[in-house]
Amino acid sequence: MNANLPKTNAPGGDYVPVIVHGGIAYVSGQLPRRGDELLFKGKVGAEVDLATAQRAAAVCAELCLAALADAVGSLDRVAQILRITGYVASAPGFVQQSQVMNGASEVFVAHLGEKGRHARTSVGVAELPRGAPVELDIIAAIRTGE
Repeated sequence: MNANLPKTNAPGGDYVPVIVHGGIAYVSGQLPRRGDELLFKGKVGAEVDLATAQRAAAVCAELCLAALADAVGSLDRVAQILRITGYVASAPGFVQQSQVMNGASEVFVAHLGEKGRHARTSVGVAELPRGAPVELDIIAAIRTGE
């Protein structure tokens, strides 16, 4: 296990947390949860304020890193976080999706330094699984042959 990362969650359906193919890791969408407990619930801009949504995004980022570390053995094998996609359950009129995802981006840089810098898409959506305010998936380049 990598220091300062949470325990990974079991998938919520018939899929795997991470697929590694050709040196690229695809991490399934992570909700801000611990086991079956959703830590945050509601729409951002209504029940969930910006600061809370950023914390939820940070939890999702930590879970993505934990799943990635479990799949490849260590975060030391991460060559670069290539892209993150953040989904924000948004109340009507909420337009700060990219600011919500700053909470996730900061986690990747804190854990990986320059290897944590990434391309990013932030999308506002009507609903997310379990009523979560945020969901995050990532794509990472993995060092092979070590």
